[in-house]
Amino acid sequence: MELTRKTARQSLPSPGLAGKLGQALCFLLDVLMRLTEGVGAFLLAAMTLVITWQVISRYHPAINSPWTEEVAIMMLVWFGLTGAAIGIRRGTHIGVEFVVALFPPRVQRFLAVLVNLAIMVFSTFLFFEGIALARGCWHDRMTVTLVPRGIFVYLAVPVASFLMFIYSCESLIKVLMGEGGEGR
Repeated sequence: MELTRKTARQSLPSPGLAGKLGQALCFLLDVLMRLTEGVGAFLLAAMTLVITWQVISRYHPAINSPWTEEVAIMMLVWFGLTGAAIGIRRGTHIGVEFVVALFPPRVQRFLAVLVNLAIMVFSTFLFFEGIALARGCWHDRMTVTLVPRGIFVYLAVPVASFLMFIYSCESLIKVLMGEGGEGR
């Protein structure tokens, strides 16, 4: 039995530089995805607590918490935009699957390439416009918390669009290599 495993391992070709580089990039994208999901889970839990506290403080005049609305908005923006990037990586973004399924596999593959290219173009536009927005509001302070609006709210746009671009590139490469790229 042991001899068969050694022979089988020796007969498999070792991955070349491109294969090792691809594996390393996939590993990095998986780590980035887990980090993004972890941040999203934290934001959702924290946002739930902050909004619960906001509701409680509205009905108890002794509790004054004017900061809760601004903090909840900041968390909602980051959660929503990073969630969109996660949806692109998983292939769960909005699509018309029942229409695409009517076409033959070659047309489906062409449509997948087209969708990924459109996402890449849109996320590139969003990245540069998001940087301009964040820079334009970099020193604006939020009313109650006094944190910079450009950093804590609008910086989410270029960060999330960068993630969207990377994940759509990965999906495009997988589609072109014949690995699907949808519904991971």
